[in-house]
Amino acid sequence: MSGYFENKVAVVTGAASGIGLGITEHLLARGASAVFMCDIKEENLSKESARLNQIYPGKVIPQLTDVTKLEQVEKLIHAAKAFEGHLDFMFNNAGIGMTLPTEKITFEIWKFVMDLNFMGVLYGTYTAIPIMREQGFGHIVNTASIVGRVPAPYQAVYAASKGAVIMMTESLQYELETEGLNFSLICPGNVRTPIFDDIAPPPDSVSVDEAVEYIFQELEKKSLVIIFPQKMRDFDTLYREYHQEFEKVVRSLAAERRENYRLKGTYC
Repeated sequence: MSGYFENKVAVVTGAASGIGLGITEHLLARGASAVFMCDIKEENLSKESARLNQIYPGKVIPQLTDVTKLEQVEKLIHAAKAFEGHLDFMFNNAGIGMTLPTEKITFEIWKFVMDLNFMGVLYGTYTAIPIMREQGFGHIVNTASIVGRVPAPYQAVYAASKGAVIMMTESLQYELETEGLNFSLICPGNVRTPIFDDIAPPPDSVSVDEAVEYIFQELEKKSLVIIFPQKMRDFDTLYREYHQEFEKVVRSLAAERRENYRLKGTYC
């Protein structure tokens, strides 16, 4: 380990479960001085922050936060900056999955998903940027998805929200890198987290530990785009370099999901 995370102050949203919890644990294990652990689920947040504070006393600061509310995000981030006078990492990780047939997607669902998956990330990003510009350093890490880089049938609303995160983040990297800011995009495939709710995770899913280990390897390199597992990196390459082959694959996926919905009422 390079020491990149030692004595650093970080904010992690969606931190009480899944990838966000894994990120929090890895930051602490790598010597972060404080992690502001944010989530909207009070019971999970209280339980996990108490557990981690037993291992890392005083280093975990739980913050009940709804990332779709700008004023709550601003309060969270300014509290983190005030803790030691600097904000080193901003992990905008809170989000929700969405795989449904188009006829079941209402405008209310569109607004809910965009508010959480995109606006929540935007609020965290644009609140952290002035702090990091003033101090001349900082790393903003936004959780997107492979389904923001490649089209996916039955996931139009999810893909749109994550695609917006990707374009915003990549644009900001090239704009602000000369001021000491770094940006990274986490673009996972299937990870075994509560995002699957009552649906069994697909057989190609990876564990949170495996996912976060890879994420941190890439963060230390300051990688802009972090895609995993390897199957998803191959899928991304297929879309960008072998588009006719990609279309065969994605049309087959569409047919499979269409039939699953017809027979089982779910996509898998």
